[in-house]
Amino acid sequence: MLKDILAIVDTGEADEQFLKEVLAFARLHEAHLSIAILSAIPTPDYAIAFGPPYIVLADFLKASEEKQARVEKLVGGEGVEVRILSDDPAILLDKAPVQARYADLVLFGPAAAYANQRLRRRLVENVALSSGRPLLVLPDAWQPRAFKHLLVGWNATREATRAVSEAQMLASPGARIEIVIVDGDPSTRGHGSDPGADIARNLSRHGFAVTVHALASDGNSEAEVLEGMARRQQADMLVLGASAHSKLRELFLGGVTHDLLDGAPVPILFAH
Repeated sequence: MLKDILAIVDTGEADEQFLKEVLAFARLHEAHLSIAILSAIPTPDYAIAFGPPYIVLADFLKASEEKQARVEKLVGGEGVEVRILSDDPAILLDKAPVQARYADLVLFGPAAAYANQRLRRRLVENVALSSGRPLLVLPDAWQPRAFKHLLVGWNATREATRAVSEAQMLASPGARIEIVIVDGDPSTRGHGSDPGADIARNLSRHGFAVTVHALASDGNSEAEVLEGMARRQQADMLVLGASAHSKLRELFLGGVTHDLLDGAPVPILFAH
């Protein structure tokens, strides 16, 4: 059951719509909401990694305080905890996953809701891979509602299994779940003799209405196939396992996960 939500924003001014959606989402689930404002201190290292430090330290502190005041005004009377995490960007990349461990679900907005989109992408990667908690990336102009129709990108990995498990926390009882397999082949160590059949059977036993789709990529990326299917099926949420294909996992996410980090037409649930 979803009881504790953490939403992560930065000190930019383009996230008002996202914050309103976060509030509505918390109300829908009758969950406690915390909002963490990540405030990256402008340093020479920051300039090298994320762009020039356009503001001096005094202006930075003022901007952080003003952002906290704006957020507190927006959520006034809702019992929402608002806090600022200020530090060197590299340290924030480690702090964010630690904060996320104390919530049931972490929310990020679309890329356009953040002043520093490159830092946001790195934060999403680190939280998805290091927090141990599911992460939900919301699209632009999303209206919170019950998740009655889910689309799962299934590749029979540990990460995909974890994502399916976390999705059940959010899915409505008896929800419709579409299992989508892209270029899947029978394998004794992966999909089994009938790709998708085993996970469909498991979800059916939990009371969900499950359909399996085996699709060919036909030259498209897996991300394009899944995003297109989610749009055509008008799914409420796309569910994916977050996987890293490099030891430098704070820099790279593998394949489909990386392609969808900036968002999609529907909310995307990542789990690792």
